[in-house]
Amino acid sequence: MTNPARFQLPPEVEEQLASPDSAMALMMELATGLFPDGIPNLTAVTWDDEHEHKAPAARDPREDAEMRLREAEARFRTLVEQIPAVTFMAVLGQGKNEIYVSPHVEQMLGYTQEEWLSDPFLWYWRLHPDDRAMWNDEFARGCRTGGPFRADCRFYSRDNRVVWVHGEARLIRDDQGRPMFLQGVAFDITEIKRAQEEAVKRAKLQEELEIARRVQISIVPKRVAVKNLEIAARMLPAEDVGGDYYDVFPFAGGAWIAIGDVAGHGLDAGLIMLMVQAATASLVRTMPKATPRDIVVNLNETLYDNVRQRLTGDSHVTFTLGRFTDDGTFLFAGAHEDILVVRNDGEVQMLRPPGTWLAGRPDVRRVTVDAILKLEPGDLVVLYTDGLTEARSAQRELWDVQRLSDLVAAKRQAPAEEIIEAIFREVAAFAPEQDDDRTAVIFRYTPTGAAQ
Repeated sequence: MTNPARFQLPPEVEEQLASPDSAMALMMELATGLFPDGIPNLTAVTWDDEHEHKAPAARDPREDAEMRLREAEARFRTLVEQIPAVTFMAVLGQGKNEIYVSPHVEQMLGYTQEEWLSDPFLWYWRLHPDDRAMWNDEFARGCRTGGPFRADCRFYSRDNRVVWVHGEARLIRDDQGRPMFLQGVAFDITEIKRAQEEAVKRAKLQEELEIARRVQISIVPKRVAVKNLEIAARMLPAEDVGGDYYDVFPFAGGAWIAIGDVAGHGLDAGLIMLMVQAATASLVRTMPKATPRDIVVNLNETLYDNVRQRLTGDSHVTFTLGRFTDDGTFLFAGAHEDILVVRNDGEVQMLRPPGTWLAGRPDVRRVTVDAILKLEPGDLVVLYTDGLTEARSAQRELWDVQRLSDLVAAKRQAPAEEIIEAIFREVAAFAPEQDDDRTAVIFRYTPTGAAQ
């Protein structure tokens, strides 16, 4: 006997396998070692092709065939009944069409094998009504072509849960091509469908957010220039659009300056922000002599109708509108973040805009008033959204109003663009993870200067 080098047997064992007699003696020794308390018997460690160790002459050939058939059937039934799927077989055109369904149907739909087989139409009654036409079309196509036919359908389980089932079947024909029966398999794909639906929702949401982000960026002024003001503005949208808004509308002798924030995030916030921009632009152009209070009151009426009545939403908008004139007067109204004023001599003031949120009530006339700020040459005004002052570090600490005022006060002599650049740089370093839009508008009163 020759063995591969890696399985080389000891020399003494090779000698014992040199002849049939010595090999038989070795097997007897092994049997004795395995069964030391019994009689050495080679049948305990080997077997032949005979069943139940009967002598061939003592067994009826018909019994042997039946036994083999039962064993094959048992193996097949064990296989089909233990796989995590429903297997089925149906006769076509003969009374009860369902002749077999595996017990796994109970785990899938809550009905036992016996219940399923006793009612040949049970599967159809539990099929979702919206999927019946598709099922019938696919089944007819499969029968015409011989299959396979495939379908993803919804079924109602015994407890009325919706279960997504993927079924595949093939038509089996006889030797003359006549259909005999249908055999197939069905899988519960509910979790797969849910995962697919979630993926579609996420993709759709991302697409909507991208649209809202592009809209939000596209409608802010590309360039802001106002006579007697040095002005800079910036908005950095979050990945999940937060609805920040700012705008500057110059007019002869001054400019309207607006800033706002829609409560919430996503496409709805972006849509409402777009309404704010369009309505504000229309109002300040059609009411050139109006005060900020007049504009805010009219803007609220439009937003309330759109948000509460048309969109049936409950969002609100924080909004401040100011009217700057060449003499250094800044008249403002609304309700937004405090206005930061850094005087030319370094004094810091925080002014609370008088008013209330927009879109929360139909009429804000009684709670909206104009406030006045008188600017001196070199004075700085900072308008901002809470995406800056409520940005959080990894330790959940806020980059608050105090940090903002300290930074602006320290750099008050720098150009407005440099100041706004420093603000966004400091916030980004403090809170790298951005979860809200970040917006700021800075302007310095420069009565002797020209438009910047």
